[in-house]
Amino acid sequence: MASQRAVPSGPSPGSGWGTRRFGRSAVWVAALLAGSGGSFRGAAAEDPAPFIPVTTRAIGATRTADRPEYAHLLQETARTNGWSAIESIDWLDAGVSSRLRYEIRDNDYRTPKLVSDDAFFTQTLVYLGVHDVIDPLRFAGEFEDSRRMMSDQPKIPNEANYTEVLQAHADLHFDNVVDGQPLTAMAGRMTFDAVDRRLIARNRFRNAINAFDGFRVRLGEERKPWEVDAFALRPVTRDVENFDESFNNAWLYGVTGYWRAASPGIEVEPYWLYLDQYARQGIPLQRRLNTFGVHAFGRWDGGKWDYDVSLAGQVGETRNLPTRAWAAHAEAGYSWKLPWKPRLAAWMNYASGDRDPTDGVQQRFDPMFGATFAFYGYSGYFSWQNLMDPAVRFSVQPTERLRAELIFRSYWLASDKDAWVRGLRVDPTGNSGSFIGQELDMRVSYPIWRFFEVEVVYAHFFPGEFVANTGPDPQSNFTYLQGTIRF
Repeated sequence: MASQRAVPSGPSPGSGWGTRRFGRSAVWVAALLAGSGGSFRGAAAEDPAPFIPVTTRAIGATRTADRPEYAHLLQETARTNGWSAIESIDWLDAGVSSRLRYEIRDNDYRTPKLVSDDAFFTQTLVYLGVHDVIDPLRFAGEFEDSRRMMSDQPKIPNEANYTEVLQAHADLHFDNVVDGQPLTAMAGRMTFDAVDRRLIARNRFRNAINAFDGFRVRLGEERKPWEVDAFALRPVTRDVENFDESFNNAWLYGVTGYWRAASPGIEVEPYWLYLDQYARQGIPLQRRLNTFGVHAFGRWDGGKWDYDVSLAGQVGETRNLPTRAWAAHAEAGYSWKLPWKPRLAAWMNYASGDRDPTDGVQQRFDPMFGATFAFYGYSGYFSWQNLMDPAVRFSVQPTERLRAELIFRSYWLASDKDAWVRGLRVDPTGNSGSFIGQELDMRVSYPIWRFFEVEVVYAHFFPGEFVANTGPDPQSNFTYLQGTIRF
């Protein structure tokens, strides 16, 4: 079979439930006996509570900065499961994730002929991280094997990536470098999220995960009042059957900041990214883009209300055309203080489109290496480009384990002369209208036991006038049943 390759140069599905995992929660309480006289002698006082900033409640926007979510300190796992033989190992992070997913697609708008198909996906991840024992030198590695079966469609690198090294990096780690913050310098292959995952993401839903080769310097960590992350990376070209290699005609540079000192009221995350990708034989796409922006979120009224906003601008050039584009997200939510934890949220996603294909200027926003799955619809038909997408989400947790959500979304073209990119439709005259359609998404997740979780998703797409005026317009369905084992 011929080798198939893909450059992760566009957005890709991937998502979480909007809850960042910092590991196992801990409460530190200590008492001090006063040593000096008066009525305070012998009184107890608590140490100040550790600083724990809140996380955003926006769906899919929580960040995995370093260690993947399924990995844990091996010592903690051993204590939880009574593995006394390895309880003394306090220098190794480890984790295994095995995911099985069966998908059914009916009238898939990502294909020119609206293909209906089903497929069985497998994804296996294994992570090992060595720390503390030979500090300042540390190591981390991750293995990935992603496969698609029971399908008549050709394998593509977004869905299949056999026996691959996803991460392999060496780090220099120093504690208490600036204001009590640690400093970590990394070199090698790595995968991580930046800011709110809309521009750089470690894919969660998509079967094959983005990776980068290069250098990264991180000052701080998630639980600290501030953090700075800088990197110079080459995107890795995914290959279905052969080993992945760096994309040798592109560099991604960036600096991201995280200011959390005013949490829970507000946390601010400014960033600058520069993608330098020049054309080469067989790959005509050329981009030199500066992307700058800010993400902010917080809670008020005792955590009942929450918000999440993101604003990004782009300048540079795309395919030798000057680029001027922008994108935004604004969300507000309310959580009731009830045992079943209901939350109602509403948001708007916006990304500019090319206003006039003949004016010599590109206005379509480029989402680069960002996630899409939860942000713009479970069908996978939309991304952060040429889009206006208002949505309403209602989520509940009726029991300690069961989680469920219902999302209703509507879609318009930001520019009716530009394309519905993932739907493969365009009318350069702008006479087909701008209303693409609506989507109803439902998701239920239940961990049957501490190692095994089951998830069911259903998405139904209702086409609008733009779809009807540019080709066939049947309604579309997407369903999957997924089981994930983690230990």
